[in-house]
Amino acid sequence: MYPAGKAADSRNIDRFAIEKGAPSLILMENAAFSLYLETVKIVENFKPEKIVLFAGKGGNGGDGFALLRILRDRGCSIPMNIVKFFELNELKGDSLQNWKMLPSDISSTEMKKIKGRTLFIDGMVGTGLKNNLTGRIREAVTFINSYKDKYVLSIDVPTGLDSDKGIEMPEAVIADTTVTMGIYKTGLFAQNGPAACGKIVLGKISAVDAGTSDTKYEVVEDLIPEPLKIPVDSYKNRNGHCLVIGGDIDKLGASLIAARSFMASGGGLVTAAFEKSLHKKIAGLVPGMMLTDIETAEHQLDRYSSIITGPGLTSWPFKESTLLKRFKGIIIADAGMFDLMNEKPEILSSLKKCKTVFTPHPGELKRFISAKNDEPWIDCVERFPLEKTHVLVAKSHSTFIRNTGSTVIVPHGAKALSFGGSGDALTGLLAFETFYNGFEKGCLRAVLRHRLAGIELEKRYSASYHSIEKLVELIGIAGTVYEK
Repeated sequence: MYPAGKAADSRNIDRFAIEKGAPSLILMENAAFSLYLETVKIVENFKPEKIVLFAGKGGNGGDGFALLRILRDRGCSIPMNIVKFFELNELKGDSLQNWKMLPSDISSTEMKKIKGRTLFIDGMVGTGLKNNLTGRIREAVTFINSYKDKYVLSIDVPTGLDSDKGIEMPEAVIADTTVTMGIYKTGLFAQNGPAACGKIVLGKISAVDAGTSDTKYEVVEDLIPEPLKIPVDSYKNRNGHCLVIGGDIDKLGASLIAARSFMASGGGLVTAAFEKSLHKKIAGLVPGMMLTDIETAEHQLDRYSSIITGPGLTSWPFKESTLLKRFKGIIIADAGMFDLMNEKPEILSSLKKCKTVFTPHPGELKRFISAKNDEPWIDCVERFPLEKTHVLVAKSHSTFIRNTGSTVIVPHGAKALSFGGSGDALTGLLAFETFYNGFEKGCLRAVLRHRLAGIELEKRYSASYHSIEKLVELIGIAGTVYEK
């Protein structure tokens, strides 16, 4: 894990480092060297004919000036130019100092004079963006995005992207790599952030002290989960018994996918509760899945270690709305549950003391909290009502796992997961992992295993290969070993 936060958190950490004795000029030099390490890789692979820095008057521009100096100091002979969005009398402090230290052969240029294979360094506007871009900077963003033969490296955050919320204001540089300084910024992972940032690299600038940085957000840097160790003497009753509360026959697939995923991920037993009239149509569709009826399940909840409710569910099947409050295991609330909890608020109230994982996708989350269409995703995540016994797994291209005290961000998932049914597969994974590895650790492991299975699906087939059968199969393979 590594700290993440808002722009204010980043400024506070920098200020604290300076107060403890780290000169701000050293922090800028460290930022520039982090940029240098990535730039060397880009130059080697992309082989640009020239490097052009688009520089603003703030700290991002100063980082860029220092980067060009370090490149030249270390033997980079590629022609370098600067497109500047400031007057010299506007430069102050460390940015001015690094401007004065630029090698004499690095000169200013104009956008219209740029031709050929070019590495663009975007250092115009960073976390200080307050209002929509206008004027020459807006023109520069459009120019960079429309330029053909290029590689784009953004400093800290792509110009035009709100670093807290990930929204474009109203347009943002589309970078191939973003080196963000000190701590990760939440906006890099929310809404438009992943599409604008490309590869995200953390620039270590010697400003973060883990004992003093309380940002309430963390980013998972090690995205490969520890292998699940299955004891050699394992048997079905040791590996959990999940109850899947089924819904309508026309949405049967969602329940069956969740059930199959629970079994594939390591679960020992799964029972699906449907109305008796549907049993003949369902029997045998998932080998190994047992069937029960809603009335029987209602009186035997204590038989199960976890309950999945919501996939394919359009109406509450039980006579009592608050039935689940007596359940001692873990509840995974997905899909249709969010509409049902709005229709029957007593359902949500009854879960107040239950260990519950809520797993909405953006549309379900926004409907549940009555958000406006333009409300930023990260605001919706922060507004979702949680109790101490709850975890929110907010599914999107980056997944936000939130409890009442903190939020863990799992960066970009796999493109191959963008199809119907993949969320139901995560639901089944969550039911097993939270039973087997504990509540919060299980949530993180489930998201990582789901992500890993999606990446493997891309590797073996393609990003557009949307096969729920293969995904469930790979969930069973991802991160599992037998204990010797």
